[in-house]
Amino acid sequence: MARAVGRPRKNSPRRRGATAREEILDASAELFTTQGFASTSTHQIADAVGIRQASLYYHFPSKTEIFLTLLKSTIEPSMELAAALGESDASPALRLWALVAAEARLLLSTRWNIGRLYQLPVAASEEFSEYHTQRTELRDLFHSLSAALVGEDDPRVDLPFHIALSVIEMRENDGTIPAELSDTELPHIAVMLADAALDVLHAELPADRVDRTLALIDV
Repeated sequence: MARAVGRPRKNSPRRRGATAREEILDASAELFTTQGFASTSTHQIADAVGIRQASLYYHFPSKTEIFLTLLKSTIEPSMELAAALGESDASPALRLWALVAAEARLLLSTRWNIGRLYQLPVAASEEFSEYHTQRTELRDLFHSLSAALVGEDDPRVDLPFHIALSVIEMRENDGTIPAELSDTELPHIAVMLADAALDVLHAELPADRVDRTLALIDV
C-alpha cells in the first residue's frame, strides 16, 4: 500500500492565512523577526505551518524567495499609491502626507513587525536587489516631494521618509495586529506621523488629507 503524501496539519497552533502560501509567509515573518534569517531554516518554517518541508518548496523555491516576498510586501502597496498620486491633482503636501500615512498604515497592519526585516544584515545582500531598487525608488519619491516643499538643499528633505519608518520602533512584535486595514479610517499613529512629517517641514496640513488619502488607497 502506497504511503500517504505529506502529513496532517497540526491542529494547534494553526497559522493564519487563507492559503498555504499565506500561512508560510505568516510563519516565516514570525521566525525571521524573532530569531533572524540565518537562524531560521525551511524545516522550522514548514514545521511551524504543519506541512512537510518538501511541500514548502512547492510554494517557494527557497528561504531567500520567502524573505524577498516579505520585503516587497512592505514596499509595493506604497509604490502603487505613488502611481495613483501621480495621476491625481493632489498637491505635493498631500502626496507626501498620503505616502507617510499609507506606509505607516501598512507596517501597522501585519501580525509580525516585518519592518524589522529592513534592519537585518542579510537585507543588504545582492540577492535582494529587486527590493533595493524598489526601496530606492520609494525613498527618492519621498525626497522629491519634500524638496518640492522646502527645496533640494534643505537638510530636512529626507526626514519624512525616516518618520514614516519610525513606526517600526513604535509597534510590538507579539503576533497582534496593531491596526487592521480599514477603508474608512487611518490608524491614529499613521495620522500622527504624517502630520509630523509635514510639521517638520513647516508645511501646512491639507484640510481633507485623511479622506483623500483613503480614496486614493481605494483606487
